[in-house]
Amino acid sequence: MKKFHYISMILILALCFTSCQKKRPNLDGRVLVINNWEFEYNGQWYPAFVPSYIHTDLQFNGLIPDPFFGTNEDSVQWVSDSIWTYRLVFDANLIDSLQHAELVFTGVTGYAEFYLNDKPLLNQEGHNYTDNSFRTWRFPIPLNLKEKDNTLIVKFIPAQKIIDQRKKSLPYTLPDERVFLRTPPYQGGWDWGPKLVSCGLSRIVYLEQWKDFIIQDLNVRQNNLSEEEAHILVSFDLQCEKDSKVDIKYYVDDHPVKVVKGATISKGDDNFTTGLTIKNPKLWYPNGMGEQNLYNIKVEVSNSRNSKEEECRIGLRTIELCTEKDSTGSAFKFIVNGKPLFIKGANWIPADFFPTNIKTEQYKNLLQSCKDANMNMIRIWGGGIYERQDFYDYCDEMGILVWQDFMYACALYPGDSAWMYDAEMESIDVVKSLRNHPCIAIWCGNNEVKNGWDDWGWKDNYTEEQQTEIHNNLLHLFDTVLRQTVKYYDPDCPYISTSPLWGWGHPECCTEGDSHYWGVWWGELPFEMWEEKTGRFMAEYGFQSYPNWQSIQNFSSANEQVLTSATMQNHQKHARGVQIISKAMEQYFYVPKDLKTYSYVSQLVQAYGTGWALEVHRRKQPHCMGTLFWQLNDCWPVASWSSIDYYGNWKALQYEAQRQYAPVILTTAPRQKKELPIYAVNDSLQDIKGHLSIKLCNFSGEVVASEDIDGLTLPAQSSSLLTNYRLPSLFKIKQLSSHYLLIRFYNNDNQTIAENIYYYLYPKEMKFTSTGIKSTVKRINTGTKDEQFVFTLSANELKYGVEISVNAVGRFSDNFVTLLPGETKEIVFIPNKRMKTQLLYSINAYETGK
Repeated sequence: MKKFHYISMILILALCFTSCQKKRPNLDGRVLVINNWEFEYNGQWYPAFVPSYIHTDLQFNGLIPDPFFGTNEDSVQWVSDSIWTYRLVFDANLIDSLQHAELVFTGVTGYAEFYLNDKPLLNQEGHNYTDNSFRTWRFPIPLNLKEKDNTLIVKFIPAQKIIDQRKKSLPYTLPDERVFLRTPPYQGGWDWGPKLVSCGLSRIVYLEQWKDFIIQDLNVRQNNLSEEEAHILVSFDLQCEKDSKVDIKYYVDDHPVKVVKGATISKGDDNFTTGLTIKNPKLWYPNGMGEQNLYNIKVEVSNSRNSKEEECRIGLRTIELCTEKDSTGSAFKFIVNGKPLFIKGANWIPADFFPTNIKTEQYKNLLQSCKDANMNMIRIWGGGIYERQDFYDYCDEMGILVWQDFMYACALYPGDSAWMYDAEMESIDVVKSLRNHPCIAIWCGNNEVKNGWDDWGWKDNYTEEQQTEIHNNLLHLFDTVLRQTVKYYDPDCPYISTSPLWGWGHPECCTEGDSHYWGVWWGELPFEMWEEKTGRFMAEYGFQSYPNWQSIQNFSSANEQVLTSATMQNHQKHARGVQIISKAMEQYFYVPKDLKTYSYVSQLVQAYGTGWALEVHRRKQPHCMGTLFWQLNDCWPVASWSSIDYYGNWKALQYEAQRQYAPVILTTAPRQKKELPIYAVNDSLQDIKGHLSIKLCNFSGEVVASEDIDGLTLPAQSSSLLTNYRLPSLFKIKQLSSHYLLIRFYNNDNQTIAENIYYYLYPKEMKFTSTGIKSTVKRINTGTKDEQFVFTLSANELKYGVEISVNAVGRFSDNFVTLLPGETKEIVFIPNKRMKTQLLYSINAYETGK
């Protein structure tokens, strides 16, 4: 296993540096041999797999156990309190041009001091330390290198030591002391993640060197966009050794479109901007709205001595955020290419607690899961990290818009000039690095800082004078510094200073701006509250569940696989998590006694409750114009709000989201009412004509009442009331424990466009059974990369929550399904890897009270 980790990390590094070189064609020299990094432990030097964290390097060298398994998190806390030293030994001949050579660290997590040949190595700000993991740090290489064995030392000081020093500078205490050091907030512990305060060279380290000139900061802005022409402004900086003349060529998709001969460049920094025209442009659209057309823009600069180029990929689109006042309050609506777009998506946290472990394929799979579930936006939460470029590349390709928080969450922050300067430099780095991506839909200053200041009791700890100072600091950071950065460097993209605008205890949370509604989880209110508490844009809400049984077995030993074990308690980070889940189980399902069934039912509860919210939010458009549930993914194996667990398995919620985010859905109002309004939500760009079929059936499939409504139209991009269906008077709701309402909309070609299976009672009141499911499985494309397993399921009676489990990792086309009596359902399973053994599977279904 240890050997496997070494090989994997070397492959990862090779891929990372290949990617880096492709994205930075202006590198004249060579990248330093990254495999030469080492770190010191107990007086010995071990190989470091940079980019990495100290925890991952220790684990890959077999020096600590897997922090994610069992209760190992507790046993490795000492790592955070230790000094860690990394070194790199290199020869001077690796560097061709010392006049313009810099070591570039694109991410250093923790407080690190830098020394070259026992002398401080100074960065672009004249310090030999870095203290912001979100910035790029450049260290000019001194001219007096030794011919052999130059030694670069990077020394990490324990975070707590730096925090303790810095917090003394304030005459008052801030709610979260982590803010004194700019590291990913979640690594200090969250209610879905462990506390493993780490350090390391957490992003690519490379040598940048150049002669004559270098191209930097290529940026493309749309000047005007129409069906006939797109006018774009292409700008870039040239850093030059001396005054000179160059030729500049501009390319669109490798076709030269403009040439400037004999352009004068001046010593130092020069900026060039030119306009280009693209005829009959193909626009970029979000997923479900149109195609994701992309253009490659390249600049080539040359003279008699050198030729250098830089390129980026863009999408032509317009995006606006409408926040105009209306009769209800104020809107929060995205308009893309001139058309309003209902946002469907989820919140994103780092895909691994140690992001250096994230493989490109993992990004691709998670984002493909978003696309396959009909999502069009992901919100990158402000307590995590700014993701790598390949993440945003996939979003561009798949049409997943990105709500990008700056990394500030649930805390107050210092306001001194040095801290604000660092915040400004960070924001400039980040905005410049991401602004060319068409997926970037909005910049947001922070997550829940205003919410905390208004509602969490922070103010009560300060005098009036201190309150004024702190509040002014927040306004300066989020309403001035970050807003001005976005306005200057990405002026065509919307910016808001905070999310949410109002906390969930304020009535305005339903009428103005975006909303984080946590009454259903934190407030332990019933799912029915979704009907009452729908805001203009639902940016956060959700409900927890446990991962599936196979995933639980991955992080726990057999004797710990009970809900009350130390392992399971360690992998449930919310203080009331089990209590709240069990309460909802009692309300709507039942509370199982064994962990395996508990994890299964918890997923049904999560899908039932959160799926209800998705229905309500979509039904209530245009009052509500977006819904992003918390959360898509996990950073380690844990009970959480995620719809996809740490190992990439879809939970019941992800399948429910796929259904509820379909382009057209049928939705009903609250449960247990004899009169039932039936709505259709049509997100497509075309009206749909057809008819509605309503059938009341018993679990054997016998139709006991029916109604058909012809001549209906589902207007494009809208929610519309189709009918108010009234239960026939001979039926009483309490007698319908073995009945369901089958609602289907057919178009004029008699194709099923949307379906809703409605129960008048809660699942715990229904007479669901789990036996009698017939199944077959067929293996196709055996032994190829397209290998699949096709399951065919059927039952003579309705079955609820039918789950297929297999002994392999992969993707089901659907799962946690309802089997209608007499109908067959085909479900395709695609394994991530070719199967070398027989596929074993089991089928589970919900049985009331079992």
